[in-house]
Amino acid sequence: MNKQILQRLLICGFALLLLIAAGICAKQIEQAFSSAHQTKAKQSLQLYSQNVMFQLQNKLNEAEPLARLALAAKNPDADWFEQAAAPVMKKEGVRYACLVEGDTVVSALPKAEYGSRVGKDLKDFSYVYTMAKVIKDTVVEGPIAIRSNGSEEEVFLFLQPIVKNNAYLGEVAVALDSSFVLKNLGLDGLSQQGYDYEVWHVDPENGDKEIVAVSGDSLDFSHAAKVNINLPPQWTLSIQPQDGWLPASFVVGIYIICFFAAILVMALGLLLYKLFLQRRRIRQLDIIDRQTGLYNQENFASALDLWLADGPVTLFYFVFDGYCQISQMIGPEQESAFLKSIPGRLTEFIKSPFIAGRLGAENFAVGIREKMNEKQREEFANGLSLELLLNIRLNNCKNFLPARCQYVYCQQGSRAEDMIASVIDSYYNSRAEESPVRMLTEKCRRLIEGDTDVTFEEYTDLEMMELSKTFNQYRKQVEQMAYFDPVFHVGNRIKYLKDSKVLITYDNKRKFSLFCVDICSFSQYNDLFSADIGDKILHETLRRLSRFFGTYLYRINGDVFLGISLSEESEASFAEKLQKSMAEPVHANSSSFALKIRMVICRYPDHGSNPEALLDCIQSALRFAKTSDRQYVIYNDRLDEMIRTEAGIIHHLKSSIEQETLEVWYQPMAHLVSGTYNAVEALVRLPAGNGTYFSAGQVVSLAERSGMVEVLGDYVLKKACKFIASHGSKLGLEHMGINLSVQQLLMGNSSNHLLTMIETAGADHKRITLEITESILIQSIEQASAILDKLREAGIRIALDDFGIGFSSLNYLSNLPVDVIKIDRSLTRQIPTNPKQHALLRAIVEMAKINSLTVVAEGIESQQEQSLIAALDIQFIQGFYYARPMPEEELTRFLKEKNPHSDPQLTPT
Repeated sequence: MNKQILQRLLICGFALLLLIAAGICAKQIEQAFSSAHQTKAKQSLQLYSQNVMFQLQNKLNEAEPLARLALAAKNPDADWFEQAAAPVMKKEGVRYACLVEGDTVVSALPKAEYGSRVGKDLKDFSYVYTMAKVIKDTVVEGPIAIRSNGSEEEVFLFLQPIVKNNAYLGEVAVALDSSFVLKNLGLDGLSQQGYDYEVWHVDPENGDKEIVAVSGDSLDFSHAAKVNINLPPQWTLSIQPQDGWLPASFVVGIYIICFFAAILVMALGLLLYKLFLQRRRIRQLDIIDRQTGLYNQENFASALDLWLADGPVTLFYFVFDGYCQISQMIGPEQESAFLKSIPGRLTEFIKSPFIAGRLGAENFAVGIREKMNEKQREEFANGLSLELLLNIRLNNCKNFLPARCQYVYCQQGSRAEDMIASVIDSYYNSRAEESPVRMLTEKCRRLIEGDTDVTFEEYTDLEMMELSKTFNQYRKQVEQMAYFDPVFHVGNRIKYLKDSKVLITYDNKRKFSLFCVDICSFSQYNDLFSADIGDKILHETLRRLSRFFGTYLYRINGDVFLGISLSEESEASFAEKLQKSMAEPVHANSSSFALKIRMVICRYPDHGSNPEALLDCIQSALRFAKTSDRQYVIYNDRLDEMIRTEAGIIHHLKSSIEQETLEVWYQPMAHLVSGTYNAVEALVRLPAGNGTYFSAGQVVSLAERSGMVEVLGDYVLKKACKFIASHGSKLGLEHMGINLSVQQLLMGNSSNHLLTMIETAGADHKRITLEITESILIQSIEQASAILDKLREAGIRIALDDFGIGFSSLNYLSNLPVDVIKIDRSLTRQIPTNPKQHALLRAIVEMAKINSLTVVAEGIESQQEQSLIAALDIQFIQGFYYARPMPEEELTRFLKEKNPHSDPQLTPT
């Protein structure tokens, strides 16, 4: 029914297009005839305009010879003009003549009628008199009325100026009878040719349209052909056919003929279309398989040949083994329904252009024009086999008849018959080599190797079918094991990703919350007690959490658990209940433990549209909770903004390192004995782009977390080494302190890498002091000692930074591979108020002297602190009391100013 409606719509559209085309054609024919008539009219206009010009400027212009005579006369006067004008006055149509000298009329004929004009000025007459004076050329005006002895008559006035050496001397005016002039213009000839005409000009004095001559009253000349006659003033001649450019009957005839032709074309088109449909039906009956509607074997080969002429094709061959036996068992009705469904199944599954044919009762072929690799062809074959699966019920049992597949890649220009024969041979050769048992064995082997893309087909043999079903059940059990923690029998990270994806796919508008629970300092239970105690604590934790999350509970890390809550209860209330449950002591063996947990929460879809994004959010929130030492954090816009800010800083840091715009500043150290600043510490400064700088601690922390600290450390090392190599001796610098991260220290072959960078920069090894934190050194002492010993052998000094905030044991100072210890600000700031800390600092200094270690006191900001530290005989002081960190240029000026002084009591900045 839809196809018939579409055909009718196409026919109506075709008819409408033909009618539109007929109308356009008729319009163009009408315009062509009209254009031809207008061209003919324009030719007549040119002839008549030339005749009008000739009559007015030459034949009828009696003023022109009188003006020439006046110019030739030696002493022209009124009597002379009367004698010269006498013959003119006798001519037909002449009504009036006058002579003007300068601006004054000196003679006017006939005297009886116009003698009173003598002595009058030009301004007393029509503006055309003055126009002739101004333009110094012939002026023709008319028809105008002139008065004589109380009567009026219409005339054309010819004005001819008398000019000598481009100077106006006067003019001659001659008036001719209006009807005489119009008769000589020959305009009646236009009427005889079938034209209406109109001659007009614009009154030069008031701008009104003045009609000179017209063939009839109330005629509209807006569509007439026009030509301008260049007289002062300019005249316009318009003509148009008396019956119009095209007669109405002629136009109607054109449209009737065109529409009649369109109807004939439409009838012929419909006839041809019906003939085409009839022939196509006949041809289809010969080329298609009547049961399926696909190509039959012969015509599939022909269609494939046409495709192969244009490009390569992948040919898939499908066989329903045992179809003939099954078709007899299911009956003709079910068989017919199955066969008729095949084209629809193919169209639904295949999105690319394809051709399909039935080569036999149980054999089908499909050609695909799509770029596919070997794996994609295999996947396509498996997918289409499942799509073509025959569902049958035998003996009240549901069974399946799958389609087995073989494929071959056909190059452009190949013969279709050869390719079909090749794929059929390949299929039966593979069938001969493979048995169902061997296939099942191979699939099991692929499962053992970790291949998840394995399917166990259904077989016509009932025993093989049961075996295949058993394997499928076992496979599902194995896959299920992959989603669960083997020790605690709870879902793992992969299970979370799968479950949350199912939740989102099933209903992407349904909201749920993600709770992450982390047991604070869990490792201490394993370290202080035993792994068994740790496992029992985790088991109890899981038992309590499962009350809230049920099967949506996952262990994503050692002591980190994830739960999905579908409850509509507020997160705060849910979290409070969860906290209360976890606050109860955990009993393991004979011990009781009060757990301290850290909890973070995020929501779908507010904080992520997919499982991976939600997991990123929850892990970011957990990191924030740990660094900020918070027990309860809900992921929110502020946290998201903070994470975005950190990502921006990391991006900015990476860009600054690549473009070498990252700044390295230096903080001078006061050497108390010499009274100079002969040592500095290199510090990183990342510009924020608005005149400020990001926090150095934040930049270094983010670099450590993002894996960029090694690149950052190398950048600072290179910059600092280049500075001391080029400016150290000039500025009196003996030591350059450069911080070293644990990644730089413990990476493979780090000592050679660091030495190479220092040597490449041209820095003296003895001027370089590499600073590492106390905690890093003590935690990695065994691995770091060998590296530090090699660096010290090369002449580089090693400084123990932030001393006093870590282990702070004096017993190991003599065993550490360091040359300098830097007392942390947290210890030095307590010296004025805490006698114990003062005594501890004194002991550290004494122990350092015994071990020949240089001591640097950091963070000195006041006079009191400076005095107490200086009294302890510490070699170097670093802090705002003396100098803040500064860029290279400022440091250069600072050292040039300060280092010449030898007074040990240095003046603070």
